[in-house]
Parts: sequence; structure tokens; C-alpha cells
Amino acid sequence: MKIIIILLTALQTAVAQDVTISGNEPDYAGRVVMFYTFDNYFTEGQQELGSATVAANGDFSISFPVSGVRLIYTELGVFHVRMFVEPGFSYEVKLPPLIDKLPEERENPFFEEALVPMQFLQVKNGSGAVVDRMEELNFMILNFYQDFNLVHDSLAVGVAFRYPVARLDSIIAEYIESLPQTDNRYYDNYAFYRSGLLYFVAQRGGIRHISNEYFANKPVLHDHHAYMELFNRTYEGYFTQFGRADNSIFTVVNRQGSFSRLRRLLMQDGVLPNDTLSELVILKNVHDEFYADRFSRTALLNILDTAIVHSQIERHREIANEIRSKTTRLLRNFEPPDFTLFKHDSTLVSLRDYRGKYVYLLFCTTYNYICLSQYKILEELHKRHHGWLDIVVISMDEYFKNMYDFKETSGYEWDFLHFGNQTDVIMNYDVRIFPTAFLIDPEGKMVLSPAPVPMPVFDPEPTPVSHLERVLWQELNNKGLWHEYMRRGLINN
Repeated sequence: MKIIIILLTALQTAVAQDVTISGNEPDYAGRVVMFYTFDNYFTEGQQELGSATVAANGDFSISFPVSGVRLIYTELGVFHVRMFVEPGFSYEVKLPPLIDKLPEERENPFFEEALVPMQFLQVKNGSGAVVDRMEELNFMILNFYQDFNLVHDSLAVGVAFRYPVARLDSIIAEYIESLPQTDNRYYDNYAFYRSGLLYFVAQRGGIRHISNEYFANKPVLHDHHAYMELFNRTYEGYFTQFGRADNSIFTVVNRQGSFSRLRRLLMQDGVLPNDTLSELVILKNVHDEFYADRFSRTALLNILDTAIVHSQIERHREIANEIRSKTTRLLRNFEPPDFTLFKHDSTLVSLRDYRGKYVYLLFCTTYNYICLSQYKILEELHKRHHGWLDIVVISMDEYFKNMYDFKETSGYEWDFLHFGNQTDVIMNYDVRIFPTAFLIDPEGKMVLSPAPVPMPVFDPEPTPVSHLERVLWQELNNKGLWHEYMRRGLINN
């Protein structure tokens, strides 16, 4: 009965209410504190919620609406800080010590911020009443792991020492039965779905069993952190596993590319008993398979397109759109992500503003030796081709002033943009190392992703004609534009 009550309450419709996060952090004076959530738990794209600049005295306050409990996060120097927020609540928080990343850490694509929970000084509910610490969601979740980790470790020991299967199942069953029911439905579902991970620890994680116990004929919780983590673990590689028993899935995907036919096929074996669950499994696996090369990418995009049109579930149409945006954003002949950044002269410009000419987009810094060497070659390239090619450098310098000073003293004539007001541009373009470049055509479609840098980093003998210039010539010849641009005087020899 306990579980039935939990799942039925999840059907209640939540109304968006403001969340407020405030604090006093003098060490952060002048810094921007920005909070994000995930657009969905497949693409995990950054969705900005709200931001504020910390005042000179350290005060800051950020408010934004949420329609249900959300896991949110902020990135502060070397720390990645997470917290759960409830609609209508206000949180007085204590930020971690201010420790900026070192230059080498900012440029290291494999550097990971330390994951830490937010510290709370006071939490108030929608009525303005102070929430008792023992009943506050974040504290309850942290406290949950005391018992959970003990059971987790006990199962790991049991697997190592080859406990009988019945004994492992008994440990899990007793733990699930012991989970208390509280007045917070998000927490109750969190504990319930987290318990499902124990089957994987005990190597008892069969898809059919976990699907029946946790997902079949139960509400789909698209934005619930624990639900979606167990979902992703359970249905990982489902297309491939299904194909071992019925290889018709390869025909339905690769030849037909039909969302509705794929949904009907997957529902035949009884693991996915309804449209909502089967559609979500399809969306997850279309996203994952796009990077696995087991299915045709064109066919997978067709499935997403038909899902966007034919799914009756609005959230699924949104997720399909988000997956399509992520998977195509850097593909040739698709539009790359737009951005709006401050130029060196403090005006805001967008990628769309450069339509009508080819754009060589370079992510770099003003202090990196490799970047500086590329700029020298770009200067010659700019002189010869500025009539048809815009060079745009997105500067990854920490401070706008550093970029401004460099632009003023260097004399380079192309645009420098600072990433600071839209930091997700790094993620959107999957920038992992500097320099990283892209070539975009006059219609705003991606041509080369990534594009070659002007001079290969390890080229011991740079030539007067750079590697990049040879690639550009080839692009113009392929499009039949070389002679036209020469006739119009757009290319200077």
C-alpha cells in the first residue's frame, strides 16, 4: 500500500511557483552566481534558471519559477554545487570557499569540478514558515544514504563471497520494506527508485524484473532524478538487446525509420506495456545509439522527426526536439547552435549576424602559446579573404578586459567575442581543447566540424599557404564559388 500511495500522489499536477536562493558571500563580490538544471536526463543539456551578481557587501538573491521539485546546480570555480528545490520555497545558503580554477585547469578538457552539496542556513516553505532541518528535502536525501550505503556495501561483499541468490534478494527485499513513508512524495519516490540500483549491485539487474517492479504500469516521472537514473541504467542498450531476440528492429529502424512502428514492435514482448514507457525508452535509445554507430543516423533522425509530430505526449515531443538539437548541432549541413556574446567593443552580436559570408569560428584564448601562433597566420588569411570569410574568435579568457586589452594592442582586425555571458557555448560546441575551430557557410549551415586550425600544432615547417587555406580553396571549388569570388574581387592574391 505504501508504494501505491507514493505513485498515485505523483500524478498530481504541480503549479509553477517561484524559488528564491539568497545569501551573503563577501568573497564573491562582483561575481555572477548562476543556477541551472538539466533540460532532460538523456541529453543533460544546461537549462539556465536564474542568475545574480553578488553585491559589494556580499548579498545576492536569485528567484525563478519551477513547476515541481528539481535538482539544480551552480558552477563556482573548482566546485560543482547541487541542491534540490521545491516550488515556493526560499533557501538561505552558504556557498563553498571561492577557489578559482588555475589557467591549466580551465584549459584541461578532462578537469572535473568537485561535486559538493549546498549548505543551508535556513529554509522556508511557501507559507514563509521555517522548515525543520529533519524534514527538509536536501537533508532527508543526505541522511538517506547512511542506511543505503550500508546495504549497498553488504551486497557488494555478498557478491564477492558468493552469497546464495536467495540471501541477496532477501537483503534487498528487507531494505525496501523498511523504507519509511513520509509527507514528502519526492523523497519517498527518491528512496524507492534508488533502491532499484541495489539489484545491479547484487548482479540481479534483469531488465524484465526491474521493469516490472519499478516502471511497468506506473507513472513516468520525467524530471525525477532517482527515477531517471534507474531508468537509464535499466534500459541502456535496449535496442541491441531486443535485436538479439528479434532482429526485425534493425529493419524497422534502418529501413522504415518510423517512430510509431518501432513503438508497436517494442511493446510486443511485454516488457514495455504502454505507450508512455515505450516512447521514453525509444527516445533514450535513439539518443544513445546516435553515438554508437549500430544504426543509421539518418534513420534515427527520421524517428525523432516522426516522434516530434506524432507523439501524443507533450514532454516527449520536447525531449525529441532536445535530442535532435543536440545530435545535429555540429553535423554538416545542419545549423550550429546560435549564440549572443559581447564583442570587443561591448556590443552584443549573434552568430546569425554573420549570415551572408563564410564564418571561421575559433575557440581560443589570448594567452595560450598555440592560439597566439595561430593568430599570426589568421592575420594573413584575413588580408586575402576578408571579402568572403569572417574570422570570429570566441575568447575563453576569464575576464573580458583581458580580451579587450589584447584586441587593442594586437591590431588584429577580425572580431573577438567573449564567452562570459553565455558560458554554455563551450558545451554547445563540445569544446574540449584550445584551439578548436568550425567552418560555417553563408546560409548558416555547418561545413566542417571541427575545422582545421590554420597551422597544425606539430607542423615543424609552416608553409606560406596554410593547411586551413587549402581546405578553404577546396570548399569553394566544390561549391563552384572560387571563380565567382575571384570575379567579384573578394579574394586577394
